[in-house]
Amino acid sequence: MRSRLFASLALLALSACQSRDMPTLSTALEPLTVTRVSSVANKDRVQLVWSVSGVDGRLFEVLRQNRVEPWKHFANFAPVDGLISVEDTGVVAGLSYRYRLRIRGSPADSYLDEVEVEVPR
Repeated sequence: MRSRLFASLALLALSACQSRDMPTLSTALEPLTVTRVSSVANKDRVQLVWSVSGVDGRLFEVLRQNRVEPWKHFANFAPVDGLISVEDTGVVAGLSYRYRLRIRGSPADSYLDEVEVEVPR
């Protein structure tokens, strides 16, 4: 009786150890790609657009700095149709502004892009 029980358990264990079908699609996250599409400055606004892929639900943060201020949080964005579009209407003609893009919650010095824009007079 014990040998039959042992044989049955051995068969169950053997069938459980047989190879399973491997997934045909990768389960790894798509690499994140960020490309600045445009940066346009007018007297009363700055417009920035980044193309992003491999987002997987991530939010992005934009920081802003002018010559006399430290870096400050500007806004959080979720991409729409693969784009992050930023419009800054709080600019002053004749000043330069720098913008940084990063994944929200990433380390303080981990930026995906940085751009400086001169607002015309």
